[in-house]
Amino acid sequence: MTNKVYLAACQDYDKERVESCIRRMFNAFGGVEALLQKGKRVTVKPNLLMAREPEAATTTHPAVVEAVVRLLVEHGASVTIADSPGGPYNDLLMRRVYESSGMAQVAQATGARLNRDYSSRKRHYSGIRERDFDIIEPIAGADVIVNIAKMKTHGMTYFTGAVKNNYGTIPGLTKAAYHSQHPGRGDFAALLVDLCRCVAPEFSIIDGIEGMDGKGPSGGRPRQGGILIGSPNPFAADLAAMHHCGLHPKRAMVHQYGAEQGLVPAAYEGLELCGDRVEPLATPFVPAIRARHNRGFIHYMPKFLKPALERLLVPYPVFTDRCIGCGACVRACPGKALEICQGRAALEKNKCIKCYCCHELCPVKAIDL
Repeated sequence: MTNKVYLAACQDYDKERVESCIRRMFNAFGGVEALLQKGKRVTVKPNLLMAREPEAATTTHPAVVEAVVRLLVEHGASVTIADSPGGPYNDLLMRRVYESSGMAQVAQATGARLNRDYSSRKRHYSGIRERDFDIIEPIAGADVIVNIAKMKTHGMTYFTGAVKNNYGTIPGLTKAAYHSQHPGRGDFAALLVDLCRCVAPEFSIIDGIEGMDGKGPSGGRPRQGGILIGSPNPFAADLAAMHHCGLHPKRAMVHQYGAEQGLVPAAYEGLELCGDRVEPLATPFVPAIRARHNRGFIHYMPKFLKPALERLLVPYPVFTDRCIGCGACVRACPGKALEICQGRAALEKNKCIKCYCCHELCPVKAIDL
């Protein structure tokens, strides 16, 4: 797997500027023609975590998706835009997500299709472990997958970018079941590594023009990043993004597993960089969880110690007075640890697996970590 990563300096979402960056990025890897050698049925997979406006920096910005789609269509590709956000995976939810995130406008402007097929296929993969994944049909049936992530901090995985974005290829509530089956941070990180290799996107792009730090991936603050990052290797793209944000790869268990599997260099210096010279941010991203809750070292502890360390060192979600009792967290919780009592969410700690799905999908940012 290549360690080549393209960096493009891009300070805003001006359409012409973004398209120029994306065109140069593809050209650095042989052009769009090389990408389409496997076929012209292309699925573009943005991060559409929830129904949020682009300005919230929760989802991949439509200007980046539109630039990619235009170049693909220009070269004769048939493009479908698809993702599976958290919660029920159905037309009612997806219509709201497509409209709020700007994907409906992208489809109208480019002729791309918005996915309306909510079926999935089983796919077996032998990686860190033997696994059977449910993969949404537009991904399973594509000739080529272009993965367009958002540069954000994350409560459970520390960083979310190109690798974690593949979790959106798992249909709806099945994601909650996977969380429940892999409650440990290490187990879940290994799952993400295997899933990314199973999906095997041909090209990954990280939208870091504006990212999110703090209580990511949905409750944090938008941060100017000024960068687009692209690579055929999603693990390498993530390592470059973490370096740009001032985040520490050793705290990202997904990166640690990827490095152990030989998928990416352990350190940024091992990457082959091309494109623009872009300096790391002067003010680093603030992680979702404070450093004293650092979970990265747990990966190196003896297996019998890990559960106890997780319980002691990893914080529970905290439900604030901002809670409106909408029940989104209850529906998202894989451990069935939440209920609505007297108009507020209540947590049963002995059932909580600290996956932070509640925090991730809270529409009013009422949950702290």
